[in-house]
Amino acid sequence: MDSRSPFPSTLLFVLLLVLPVFANASSRLYIVYMGEKKHDDPSVVTASHHDALTSVFGSKDEAMKSIVYSYKHGFSGFAAMLTESQADELAKLPGVITVKPNTYHETHTTRSWDFLGLNYNEQSSLLKKAGYGEDVIVGVDTG
Repeated sequence: MDSRSPFPSTLLFVLLLVLPVFANASSRLYIVYMGEKKHDDPSVVTASHHDALTSVFGSKDEAMKSIVYSYKHGFSGFAAMLTESQADELAKLPGVITVKPNTYHETHTTRSWDFLGLNYNEQSSLLKKAGYGEDVIVGVDTG
């Protein structure tokens, strides 16, 4: 009969299952801006994003898993799940302009007329005179 305890091998097995989860726990979403796109073909732009990530991860497979979105039409950049040290390393690559953690913003209001002090129900209100925004196009510049 073997007197060795199964505990060490069980502990090793559990650690091998849990460690990848903890390794990824420090990852967060970063936005990488690479400026003007260098190619007209979107697939070539995306390939350049994969190449940049591969140089940081050391594995194309890991790079492909980390990328969340490729900005390939108006400019060049991507969103990826990275650790802080990976983001720092990526920021040092030629062609990378900025690497910033993704931020979330909440809307301040869903009732713009109240926010602006306009009375929606008043007959002589500016809103009524403007047709309550009918046939109005509002442009939003997020950059």
